[in-house]
Amino acid sequence: MSTNTGIYGALLLSGLLGSLGHCLGMCGPLVMMVGLQLKSSGLTAFPHYLLFHLARISIYTLLGAVVGGIGSLLGLGASLSQLAGGISLVLGTGIILLGMSYLGWLPLGRMEGGGAWLNRAMSQALKRGGRWGVILMGALNGLLPCGLVYSALLVTASSGGVLPGALGMFLFGAGTIPALLVIVIGAGALSVRTRQALARGAGFLIVLIGLQLSLRGAAALGIVPSLRLGGLVIW
Repeated sequence: MSTNTGIYGALLLSGLLGSLGHCLGMCGPLVMMVGLQLKSSGLTAFPHYLLFHLARISIYTLLGAVVGGIGSLLGLGASLSQLAGGISLVLGTGIILLGMSYLGWLPLGRMEGGGAWLNRAMSQALKRGGRWGVILMGALNGLLPCGLVYSALLVTASSGGVLPGALGMFLFGAGTIPALLVIVIGAGALSVRTRQALARGAGFLIVLIGLQLSLRGAAALGIVPSLRLGGLVIW
Protein backbone atom coordinates (compact mmCIF):
# COMPACT_ATOMS: atom_id res chain seq x y z
CA MET A 1 0.00 0.00 0.00
CA SER A 2 1.57 3.32 -1.07
CA THR A 3 1.55 6.56 0.91
CA ASN A 4 -0.73 8.09 -1.71
CA THR A 5 -3.25 5.28 -1.36
CA GLY A 6 -3.61 6.18 2.32
CA ILE A 7 -3.90 9.87 1.43
CA TYR A 8 -6.63 9.15 -1.14
CA GLY A 9 -8.66 7.15 1.36
CA ALA A 10 -8.25 9.80 4.04
CA LEU A 11 -9.30 12.60 1.67
CA LEU A 12 -12.39 10.68 0.55
CA LEU A 13 -13.36 9.95 4.15
CA SER A 14 -12.68 13.51 5.34
CA GLY A 15 -14.84 14.81 2.48
CA LEU A 16 -17.67 12.51 3.50
CA LEU A 17 -17.49 13.22 7.23
CA GLY A 18 -16.89 16.92 6.71
CA SER A 19 -19.82 17.25 4.33
CA LEU A 20 -22.20 15.53 6.74
CA GLY A 21 -21.04 17.63 9.66
CA HIS A 22 -20.03 20.92 8.06
CA CYS A 23 -21.08 21.33 4.42
CA LEU A 24 -24.75 20.81 5.30
CA GLY A 25 -24.60 24.11 7.14
CA MET A 26 -22.23 26.02 4.88
CA CYS A 27 -23.00 24.80 1.35
CA GLY A 28 -26.50 23.49 2.01
CA PRO A 29 -28.15 26.92 1.67
CA LEU A 30 -26.42 27.42 -1.70
CA VAL A 31 -27.71 24.08 -2.94
CA MET A 32 -31.22 24.97 -1.80
CA MET A 33 -31.02 28.36 -3.55
CA VAL A 34 -30.03 26.57 -6.75
CA GLY A 35 -33.01 24.25 -6.25
CA LEU A 36 -35.40 27.17 -5.88
CA GLN A 37 -33.96 28.80 -8.99
CA LEU A 38 -34.39 25.56 -10.97
CA LYS A 39 -37.96 25.20 -9.78
CA SER A 40 -38.84 28.76 -10.79
CA SER A 41 -37.23 28.17 -14.22
CA GLY A 42 -39.12 24.91 -14.74
CA LEU A 43 -35.86 22.97 -15.27
CA THR A 44 -35.43 19.30 -14.36
CA ALA A 45 -33.68 19.38 -11.00
CA PHE A 46 -31.53 16.26 -10.68
CA PRO A 47 -29.40 16.58 -13.86
CA HIS A 48 -28.71 20.21 -12.99
CA TYR A 49 -27.72 19.31 -9.44
CA LEU A 50 -25.19 16.91 -10.97
CA LEU A 51 -23.89 19.74 -13.18
CA PHE A 52 -23.55 21.93 -10.07
CA HIS A 53 -21.47 19.30 -8.27
CA LEU A 54 -19.43 18.47 -11.37
CA ALA A 55 -18.45 22.14 -11.71
CA ARG A 56 -17.61 22.36 -8.00
CA ILE A 57 -15.48 19.21 -8.04
CA SER A 58 -13.76 20.32 -11.26
CA ILE A 59 -12.50 23.39 -9.40
CA TYR A 60 -11.26 21.20 -6.53
CA THR A 61 -9.54 18.91 -9.05
CA LEU A 62 -7.85 21.83 -10.79
CA LEU A 63 -6.64 23.24 -7.47
CA GLY A 64 -5.39 19.78 -6.51
CA ALA A 65 -3.41 19.54 -9.75
CA VAL A 66 -1.77 22.90 -9.03
CA VAL A 67 -0.75 22.12 -5.45
CA GLY A 68 0.25 18.57 -6.40
CA GLY A 69 2.51 20.01 -9.10
CA ILE A 70 4.05 22.41 -6.59
CA GLY A 71 4.60 19.48 -4.22
CA SER A 72 6.32 17.58 -7.02
CA LEU A 73 8.68 20.52 -7.68
CA LEU A 74 9.52 20.54 -3.97
CA GLY A 75 10.30 16.82 -4.08
CA LEU A 76 7.35 15.66 -1.97
CA GLY A 77 7.09 12.18 -3.47
CA ALA A 78 7.33 8.65 -2.14
CA SER A 79 11.00 8.99 -1.14
CA LEU A 80 11.97 12.19 0.65
CA SER A 81 15.34 13.91 0.47
CA GLN A 82 16.46 15.86 3.51
CA LEU A 83 15.20 19.10 1.94
CA ALA A 84 11.84 17.53 1.10
CA GLY A 85 11.78 16.02 4.58
CA GLY A 86 12.07 19.48 6.08
CA ILE A 87 9.28 20.73 3.82
CA SER A 88 7.11 17.74 4.77
CA LEU A 89 7.70 18.47 8.45
CA VAL A 90 6.65 22.11 7.99
CA LEU A 91 3.70 21.12 5.79
CA GLY A 92 2.49 18.53 8.29
CA THR A 93 2.75 21.05 11.11
CA GLY A 94 0.71 23.51 9.06
CA ILE A 95 -1.98 20.88 8.45
CA ILE A 96 -2.11 20.08 12.18
CA LEU A 97 -2.54 23.77 13.03
CA LEU A 98 -5.19 24.22 10.35
CA GLY A 99 -7.03 21.10 11.52
CA MET A 100 -6.93 22.32 15.12
CA SER A 101 -8.29 25.68 13.99
CA TYR A 102 -11.07 23.89 12.09
CA LEU A 103 -11.90 22.07 15.34
CA GLY A 104 -12.01 25.42 17.14
CA TRP A 105 -8.95 24.67 19.27
CA LEU A 106 -6.83 27.49 17.85
CA PRO A 107 -7.91 31.09 17.20
CA LEU A 108 -6.34 31.40 13.74
CA GLY A 109 -9.09 33.72 12.54
CA ARG A 110 -12.16 33.08 10.46
CA MET A 111 -11.28 31.32 7.21
CA GLU A 112 -14.77 30.84 5.88
CA GLY A 113 -17.42 32.92 4.20
CA GLY A 114 -17.23 34.47 0.78
CA GLY A 115 -15.50 37.72 -0.05
CA ALA A 116 -17.44 40.62 -1.54
CA TRP A 117 -16.47 39.71 -5.12
CA LEU A 118 -17.51 36.09 -4.60
CA ASN A 119 -20.86 37.07 -3.13
CA ARG A 120 -21.51 39.41 -6.06
CA ALA A 121 -20.53 36.71 -8.56
CA MET A 122 -22.88 34.20 -6.92
CA SER A 123 -25.70 36.72 -6.98
CA GLN A 124 -25.14 37.29 -10.70
CA ALA A 125 -25.03 33.53 -11.33
CA LEU A 126 -28.38 33.09 -9.58
CA LYS A 127 -29.88 35.91 -11.62
CA ARG A 128 -28.53 34.40 -14.84
CA GLY A 129 -30.26 31.09 -14.10
CA GLY A 130 -30.46 28.20 -16.53
CA ARG A 131 -27.82 25.57 -17.14
CA TRP A 132 -24.88 27.96 -17.29
CA GLY A 133 -26.01 29.75 -14.15
CA VAL A 134 -26.01 26.42 -12.31
CA ILE A 135 -22.55 25.53 -13.64
CA LEU A 136 -21.22 28.95 -12.64
CA MET A 137 -22.71 28.59 -9.14
CA GLY A 138 -21.01 25.22 -8.76
CA ALA A 139 -17.66 26.60 -9.88
CA LEU A 140 -17.96 29.56 -7.49
CA ASN A 141 -18.92 27.16 -4.69
CA GLY A 142 -15.62 25.39 -5.37
CA LEU A 143 -13.79 28.68 -4.67
CA LEU A 144 -15.68 29.37 -1.45
CA PRO A 145 -13.21 29.83 1.45
CA CYS A 146 -13.40 26.72 3.64
CA GLY A 147 -11.04 25.45 6.31
CA LEU A 148 -11.71 21.83 5.39
CA VAL A 149 -10.86 22.49 1.72
CA TYR A 150 -7.68 24.36 2.71
CA SER A 151 -6.63 21.38 4.85
CA ALA A 152 -7.33 18.94 2.01
CA LEU A 153 -5.24 21.06 -0.39
CA LEU A 154 -2.29 21.03 2.00
CA VAL A 155 -2.61 17.26 2.28
CA THR A 156 -2.77 16.97 -1.51
CA ALA A 157 0.51 18.88 -1.86
CA SER A 158 2.23 15.86 -0.32
CA SER A 159 1.00 13.59 -3.15
CA GLY A 160 3.98 14.75 -5.19
CA GLY A 161 2.49 15.16 -8.66
CA VAL A 162 -0.08 16.91 -10.83
CA LEU A 163 -2.20 13.80 -11.50
CA PRO A 164 -2.04 12.45 -7.91
CA GLY A 165 -2.96 15.93 -6.64
CA ALA A 166 -5.89 16.17 -9.04
CA LEU A 167 -7.08 12.67 -8.08
CA GLY A 168 -6.80 13.44 -4.37
CA MET A 169 -8.97 16.55 -4.56
CA PHE A 170 -11.40 14.83 -6.94
CA LEU A 171 -11.92 12.10 -4.34
CA PHE A 172 -12.29 14.69 -1.59
CA GLY A 173 -14.95 16.48 -3.64
CA ALA A 174 -16.69 13.22 -4.49
CA GLY A 175 -16.88 12.45 -0.77
CA THR A 176 -18.87 15.65 -0.20
CA ILE A 177 -21.58 14.82 -2.76
CA PRO A 178 -23.79 12.36 -0.78
CA ALA A 179 -24.62 14.80 2.03
CA LEU A 180 -25.46 17.62 -0.38
CA LEU A 181 -27.64 15.33 -2.48
CA VAL A 182 -29.40 14.28 0.72
CA ILE A 183 -30.52 17.91 1.09
CA VAL A 184 -32.16 17.67 -2.33
CA ILE A 185 -34.34 14.73 -1.34
CA GLY A 186 -35.22 16.39 1.97
CA ALA A 187 -33.58 13.88 4.31
CA GLY A 188 -30.78 16.09 5.61
CA ALA A 189 -32.31 16.84 9.00
CA LEU A 190 -29.34 15.72 11.10
CA SER A 191 -29.31 17.11 14.61
CA VAL A 192 -26.84 19.88 15.42
CA ARG A 193 -25.05 17.56 17.86
CA THR A 194 -24.66 14.85 15.20
CA ARG A 195 -23.36 17.34 12.66
CA GLN A 196 -20.86 18.72 15.16
CA ALA A 197 -19.63 15.21 15.97
CA LEU A 198 -19.14 14.40 12.27
CA ALA A 199 -17.33 17.70 11.69
CA ARG A 200 -15.02 16.89 14.60
CA GLY A 201 -14.38 13.48 13.06
CA ALA A 202 -13.22 15.16 9.83
CA GLY A 203 -11.06 17.58 11.83
CA PHE A 204 -9.43 14.77 13.80
CA LEU A 205 -8.70 12.94 10.55
CA ILE A 206 -7.02 16.03 9.09
CA VAL A 207 -4.90 16.41 12.25
CA LEU A 208 -3.84 12.74 12.02
CA ILE A 209 -2.80 13.19 8.38
CA GLY A 210 -0.76 16.23 9.38
CA LEU A 211 0.87 14.23 12.18
CA GLN A 212 1.76 11.45 9.72
CA LEU A 213 3.32 13.93 7.28
CA SER A 214 5.27 15.60 10.10
CA LEU A 215 6.64 12.26 11.29
CA ARG A 216 7.46 11.30 7.70
CA GLY A 217 9.48 14.49 7.33
CA ALA A 218 11.15 13.97 10.72
CA ALA A 219 12.11 10.42 9.66
CA ALA A 220 13.70 11.74 6.45
CA LEU A 221 15.74 14.15 8.59
CA GLY A 222 16.80 11.34 10.93
CA ILE A 223 14.98 12.85 13.90
CA VAL A 224 12.78 9.78 14.42
CA PRO A 225 13.08 6.25 12.98
CA SER A 226 10.90 5.30 10.00
CA LEU A 227 7.95 3.01 10.70
CA ARG A 228 6.64 0.36 8.31
CA LEU A 229 4.13 -2.42 8.78
CA GLY A 230 4.95 -4.91 6.05
CA GLY A 231 4.50 -3.03 2.79
CA LEU A 232 2.61 -0.20 4.49
CA VAL A 233 4.62 2.96 5.08
CA ILE A 234 3.35 4.59 8.28
CA TRP A 235 5.98 7.33 8.12
